[in-house]
Amino acid sequence: MSISQGKPTPEQVKAARIAAGLTLEQAGERFGITGRGWRFKEQADGKGRKLSPGEYELLLLLAGTHPDYELTPKK
Repeated sequence: MSISQGKPTPEQVKAARIAAGLTLEQAGERFGITGRGWRFKEQADGKGRKLSPGEYELLLLLAGTHPDYELTPKK
């Protein structure tokens, strides 16, 4: 999926979270929601809350899997 083509699937969200080394609770905290709230973003049953494209881009940056950019530490 191209990032600019819409919202990621729940499976893509979960894979990116795992690649970033984040638990459900840690991902929720990073994005200002609870771990339970984050779990809803990974639900594939249609009842889940989707990540926006911008949130997904941040998650990809945290995971080191963004297709165009990478995070670098401050000096």
